[in-house]
Amino acid sequence: MDLLELLRRAADPTETVLMGISGTDGGRRSPCPEMTVAQVAAHLIGGLRAFAIVGEGGTLSFDPALDSDPAGEEPGPAFRAAVDRLIEVFGEPGRLDATYNMPWGPTAGSQLIGFELIETVVHGWDAARGLDVRLGVADDVAEATLQGARMWVDDSVRVPGMFGPEVQVDGGTPLDQLVAFLGRDPRWSAGDTAS
Repeated sequence: MDLLELLRRAADPTETVLMGISGTDGGRRSPCPEMTVAQVAAHLIGGLRAFAIVGEGGTLSFDPALDSDPAGEEPGPAFRAAVDRLIEVFGEPGRLDATYNMPWGPTAGSQLIGFELIETVVHGWDAARGLDVRLGVADDVAEATLQGARMWVDDSVRVPGMFGPEVQVDGGTPLDQLVAFLGRDPRWSAGDTAS
């Protein structure tokens, strides 16, 4: 399936979840270690913005200035603008096939979009769980994201701040299997432990 179309389809349910962040909701815990719902949204938006800059020929920078400002930006519209820009940038002829110099080594544009697909689905799930709502991602999108994650994620990136050890699950939806593969417990609930 076309990576940009997968990202577009993944973005819709994540946008719906982020549109639901209001008032004090942003301060709620999420399954992403040490991040609140608002921090997850800001991190996701910042990553999308950073990769768009790379696609345009810039250098990767995880500058906190790229993250959305929970006090000054609505996360839903900020996310939509960031993901639309990324899709537009990498939709330019040749950009998906081009190689970009990244801190971890030369990386194809298609791999960068694959990474942002993972981020969009998994951080969408993080925010949804923190808000106690469902992420309505289609099974085929979650399955394609899982297949990409299995190609990219190995023990070298199972480190704090990236991905945890795989959580063993029996069955479950493709989304359950994806989040478990990336170190999250699909049964996580905001009420499980104290904040």
